[in-house]
Amino acid sequence: MKVTHDDSAYEARELRIMKEIVSSVASDLTKAGLSGAALYQATLRISFSVAEIMDGCVLLDFDDDHLAPVLAFAEGRMRDKLLAPKCGGGSMHEFTHGIVKELLGAPPKS
Repeated sequence: MKVTHDDSAYEARELRIMKEIVSSVASDLTKAGLSGAALYQATLRISFSVAEIMDGCVLLDFDDDHLAPVLAFAEGRMRDKLLAPKCGGGSMHEFTHGIVKELLGAPPKS
């Protein structure tokens, strides 16, 4: 497998994954009966929390060490190319507020 590093390509894929996470969370919360400000805030909080974990912002204890996930993207028809960040960690949590606003509109007044 060939590993490549391209910051702009990596960020575009992070953005795409984050849009899917936000969309999925909002859809499930809507099915559960949330709407308006409650839907907006719950979608934001859940999506942001998931992104922080995936980005490695939250250090997890693991066998007397720390576990920090590093997201990489397998590409190509045979998934033989791996796009990885140059220096571990991601920035999906930084996109969360903008994506929630894009998908759900401006935050409703409580």
